[in-house]
Amino acid sequence: MQADDQPPSVHAPIPDTKESLRPAKRVVSISTDRSYPGVTIIPQSGNEKIDLIDKNGALVHQWSFDAARARLLPNCNLLVVHGSKWGLMREPWSSLKHFVREYDWDGKLQWEFKAPGAVHHDVQRLPNGNTIFLYRSVLPEEQATLLKDPARRELVNRSDGIMEVTPQKEVVWDWKLHEHFDPNACGSEPCPFITKRAKNGKKEYDWTHSNSVTVIPPNRWFDAGDARFKPGNLMILVRNWSTVYVIERPSGKPVWSYHGTYKGGLSGGHEAFMITDDLPGAGNILVFDNGRDKGTSFALEIAPDTKEVVWAYDVGDEFYSGAAGTLQRLPNGNTLISEDVPGRNFEVTPEGKKVWEVKNPYRTCRPHRYPYGYCPNLKEPS
Repeated sequence: MQADDQPPSVHAPIPDTKESLRPAKRVVSISTDRSYPGVTIIPQSGNEKIDLIDKNGALVHQWSFDAARARLLPNCNLLVVHGSKWGLMREPWSSLKHFVREYDWDGKLQWEFKAPGAVHHDVQRLPNGNTIFLYRSVLPEEQATLLKDPARRELVNRSDGIMEVTPQKEVVWDWKLHEHFDPNACGSEPCPFITKRAKNGKKEYDWTHSNSVTVIPPNRWFDAGDARFKPGNLMILVRNWSTVYVIERPSGKPVWSYHGTYKGGLSGGHEAFMITDDLPGAGNILVFDNGRDKGTSFALEIAPDTKEVVWAYDVGDEFYSGAAGTLQRLPNGNTLISEDVPGRNFEVTPEGKKVWEVKNPYRTCRPHRYPYGYCPNLKEPS
């Protein structure tokens, strides 16, 4: 990295602001024996903290970073995308939005990669040691001239890319959404004219707003001959299109899509992924339906061959996060659900019974449960 590309220190002072940092007092309102044992990582939007808590809410470990996504690695390092909703407006986190970073248990920087656009929403460390992530791209001018909506031709149309890099920072795959989709497409519905937002003297249209990218694992669909679900293909959720896609590698072509029909189909959406072979529901797809036009959210499990919903957590307006949100299938068959906007994270059984719930004072950023023994520092309490 060139000297003038050096990012600011993560210990740079935060500018004065009228918004004070509230103490992170959380309340565990439900915790039963049916909850899957382990620790939950909770990045928070509003206090530059990533907390690792036990089932009773006790703090196991803490990193003093702002993060939109934080994944614990098997060596107890932390893979981070900086820039929550709060952090994007503050330094040093705003200046770190183009970086994927890896920190050790004590918060010391171990590895970083600077992307060609803002890294956002998701990052994964692959079994081969490579790192894959989403980054912001822009519809090129030559494609913008093809737009049928004259208003959009006057705007910067934001798109997304997926990049895979080696530990040596070699780019081995760089996929751009606008190279594989019609610029006039918006997934399952006609393109709306959503907003015009000033930025650096320009106006932008948030065309795609993808928010999760995961790798298709070994699965029974491919074993039965369905090449769309070849392990190594990618799944991406394009939120502003309310559509999940499977992207074939190496061609980059979309080979499967899901908008669905449950309660009118996806409205927004987050965290689409195929359940791995070692978990209940193996081969099915979990997706968080924000239900932005319904005022209620849904957790959906889908059989990808028929696109049938085989399980749903649907409790009306008791569960709603119009933006953000994640799902995780746990080894005991329960599902961890993160209602991120209000900061409520909870775990439900296959029957929909809540067996763990924590209420945070901040908006949360994609919490995740890790079992004891996942990495050397996560020792089960005696």
